[in-house]
Amino acid sequence: MNDNTDIEMTESSLTVRRTFDAPRERVWRAFTDSDELPQWFVPEGMEAEVHALEPEPDGAFAVSWTDGENRIDNEGTYVEVVENERLVAVEETMGGELRLGYEFRDVDDGTEVVITQNFPGSVSDSVSEGWAGMLDTLAEVL
Repeated sequence: MNDNTDIEMTESSLTVRRTFDAPRERVWRAFTDSDELPQWFVPEGMEAEVHALEPEPDGAFAVSWTDGENRIDNEGTYVEVVENERLVAVEETMGGELRLGYEFRDVDDGTEVVITQNFPGSVSDSVSEGWAGMLDTLAEVL
């Protein structure tokens, strides 16, 4: 994991902070462009396919991750979108609503991204490990 990644966990939430050496508009595009998202938004050893990516209020997102044998589907709706500043999405899971927020902030050495995930149940350690790996890949893409 990169030294620029800071992860905080509680029983039902995860906050990840990472600074990227890229302008905010460039980082925003990596999160909102259907050609760029699958290049980094995928756990190690898997491939991503974007089915829907509509970063606007009530817009859909749907991404599948596969490794040949397993498939994980992430589907939800954007509830808040402020271009180049903030994205908030919700996903209905079997356990309840999962809420995912992204904030994009200008800092001296680039763009800080703050990712907040609120879970309907407890947070698994594998979630923080997954984010750390994906953000390492994002840094390479940027």
